[in-house]
Amino acid sequence: MTRSAILCLSIFACLAPASAQQTFQLAPDDRVVFFGDSITDQRLYTTFVETYVLTRYPDKNVTFVHSGWGGDRVTGGGGGGIDVRLNRDLIPYHPTVVTIMLGMNDGRYRPFNDQIFKIYQDGYKHIVKQLKSALPGVRIVAIQPSPYDDVTRPPKFEGGYNAVLLRYSDFLAQLASSDNLVLADLNRPVTAMLERANTANPELAQKILPDRVHPGPAGHLIMAEALLKAWNSPALVSDVELEASTRKAARTDNASVSDLQFGRTVSWTETDRSLPMAVDLTDPTMALAVHSSDFMDALNREMLKVNGLAAGKYRLMIDGDEEGSFTADDLASGINLATIQTPMWAQAARVHALTLKRAAIHNTRWRNIQVPMETEDAANLRASLEALDALDNDLRTTQHQAAQPVPHRFELIPGDTTFQSIFDGRDLSGWHISQVNHHGNTQGWVVTDGGVLTGTQDTPGNGGIVLTDRKYHDFEVSLDLNPDYGCDSGLFLRSTEKGEAYQVLIDYLDGGAVGGVYGEALKDVHGYVPPRWNEIWKNNQWNHLRARIEGDTPHIQVWLNGIKITDWTDTANHLPGGATDGMIALQVHGGNRWIPGEKHRFRNIVVRELP
Repeated sequence: MTRSAILCLSIFACLAPASAQQTFQLAPDDRVVFFGDSITDQRLYTTFVETYVLTRYPDKNVTFVHSGWGGDRVTGGGGGGIDVRLNRDLIPYHPTVVTIMLGMNDGRYRPFNDQIFKIYQDGYKHIVKQLKSALPGVRIVAIQPSPYDDVTRPPKFEGGYNAVLLRYSDFLAQLASSDNLVLADLNRPVTAMLERANTANPELAQKILPDRVHPGPAGHLIMAEALLKAWNSPALVSDVELEASTRKAARTDNASVSDLQFGRTVSWTETDRSLPMAVDLTDPTMALAVHSSDFMDALNREMLKVNGLAAGKYRLMIDGDEEGSFTADDLASGINLATIQTPMWAQAARVHALTLKRAAIHNTRWRNIQVPMETEDAANLRASLEALDALDNDLRTTQHQAAQPVPHRFELIPGDTTFQSIFDGRDLSGWHISQVNHHGNTQGWVVTDGGVLTGTQDTPGNGGIVLTDRKYHDFEVSLDLNPDYGCDSGLFLRSTEKGEAYQVLIDYLDGGAVGGVYGEALKDVHGYVPPRWNEIWKNNQWNHLRARIEGDTPHIQVWLNGIKITDWTDTANHLPGGATDGMIALQVHGGNRWIPGEKHRFRNIVVRELP
């Protein structure tokens, strides 16, 4: 995402009028069960909601159960009849809140039919009656079914199937009014987003609901927004305003500020009481959905405003890492930090990774053991279920611990050091292929459509490196990468022509690692492998890597998809002759650590020299 796009989102958030804030509907110690069909079974909108609640309200101790089953209707489905589903997969968890999303399958993917509609009406009323009887006081959220995509593709019959779902949605609105249910519309807001996305980029918009029924993560995020809005979820993460004229904090909403100092550098320690949603705006489909919606303004405002600074540009540093460069006018207008992959963003991403793991553990316990084994008299069945329940609880504890507020040191430093492109996307200008590297001298470096530098072995076993023509001392290098599985590559820092360098690993093999440090052809370097790179890496997609090397004794830091995974310092300078500069290089590993014909792809290669 470009800096100008970040600023557009930030300024829009600042200018948008604030609506009257109602009370968030989830209470401390609430237990929420998400009930529904395959769209709920995807565990995407539900996990977004879970992470939002955990990170926005880290002290509420709300718990969640994901109980969707593919193919379900109001009468049941592959998991059994509806009463079986309710009595096995919902009621035993004693929820205080239940969300129900059914309807996609109930309309049978055909034009509206009164008899089929009557089955839906009667079935939904039966579910509500059963829940109110078994769970006195339960709060039920009737979810109007998510859309069938008749926007980015032509309808299959006159009027389209989504029009049928809207009639089902209207029935739920009436039922919610008569039976005192909370109503959440997951159809119209998503359809409106699709229409805007389709206008902006028709080809990419089709990826939001790739099969017209099951949204990808981008579509599910906007669905989660709709459900959270139905619960009166707040937009505020934090809102801090600093005033240079008084050298004080003018506003600290949902945050605390201490040790505020105004000089050439403005610095302070800030502790936000909640975290932003870790939305990956570097993903094109996600960015399109977010830009085509009000998600950031409605649910994700982490505002920083600084008034009265001298004209010019300022680098924003958080915990010693540069997060962006902004003008004094930008800072006076206000920056939405939730649009940037800050340490707070990274903390929220860690919580979400735990959310996904915990939801998967429960799903394994329920779908792979409890249900298949319910007719068996296995001696260790109960112990197995209890062990998985204990693991679920352990992960829940870890989730809540990971969401707790953490202080961060902020600095605004005058001046601007910007990234400069070192790959023009057309040819290898500014680069050359090493003829003396021990992996080989492969000529398999080509620039393909879309400005992608692709590397491969030109003959089986013959690898090599491509290097920048110039050398660098202290610098950051940033690039996107998308390797085929089975390739071992690396990003070389301060490399010699022979490829003697500090290597950032891009080892996409069994037992490999991405983002670690290795001494390539260097003696006595004890490298580093980050422990959780796998949960950050996106298979078969573009990933973003940023690496920084500085100091005569090299200090290397690595960020993968916006999250710092490596912070490593060597015991000494192990480069030949103690060199403190060198070239930047990309590797095709030689030998059999490369599947013949597979490729490594790089793009958007930029470098920033450090002062």
